[in-house]
Amino acid sequence: MKEFHIISTGNSLLTNAQKAGVFPERKTSEEDYWRSLLENPQEINRLVEFLKSAPYKHSAEMNTFLRITQGKPKELIEVYLFGTKTASNELCRVAIEKFLKDSGYSIYTPYEISGYFWEAKYYDPSYALDRFKLGISELVDRLIYIAKKKQKENYKVFFNPTGGLKAHVIATALVGIITDCEIYYMNEEFHEVVFLPKLFYIPKGKELELLKKLSSKRVVRYEEYEILEKEYSEEIERLEIYGLIGRLPDEFQKTLWITNKGLLFIHEQS
Repeated sequence: MKEFHIISTGNSLLTNAQKAGVFPERKTSEEDYWRSLLENPQEINRLVEFLKSAPYKHSAEMNTFLRITQGKPKELIEVYLFGTKTASNELCRVAIEKFLKDSGYSIYTPYEISGYFWEAKYYDPSYALDRFKLGISELVDRLIYIAKKKQKENYKVFFNPTGGLKAHVIATALVGIITDCEIYYMNEEFHEVVFLPKLFYIPKGKELELLKKLSSKRVVRYEEYEILEKEYSEEIERLEIYGLIGRLPDEFQKTLWITNKGLLFIHEQS
């Protein structure tokens, strides 16, 4: 099955390159300096070669991605990289993109959506904060669009929120939850890649039908429970897993009810 990996890109590659002496210690906010490197193909290649020398060690994003895709056909894997609109971060993104292409992976670069999102740096704090909030909102919309588009094209979509600012990591994981995609990251304590459990589910079809029935009664028991169980057995199982309904299947206490989470969902739909 084709896979599509949406990866939030941070600056770990550049930070590790500085520690290793590949680049001098400079603040990531020094835009002019990093822009000069970004415009120099030789400097980009230096960073790419550094990444190639130990990709698991030198890039947090590749440390997770390569573990997940190990042994899988590279021609079936497509990657979308995004990061902040800063020279230092773009330098990392360009280097990782070249590394992935050289390794045989495909890079997704949609013309309608940029590969970066805006980060406020040069305006007064209140204006910058408003722009930052707007940027996060736009990021969520963009990622939802891309994920749903690829799902319709029969890709299995993954989100990798390993890199980037905390707000962007949260936004990336949130979209993965909303779109019912796989979300993976590196657990630093155990040094292993872990997948987030399914935290939310958007009911559809008969599931939504059942929730609406339960929302008008809140609780059903005994014979009515059995009638619903026969008609919605699979739907009941799924909705219970995601905490949208609760039930007591005991023979003498057969009870089915909609939870507050389920009621909230129905309320948002109306």
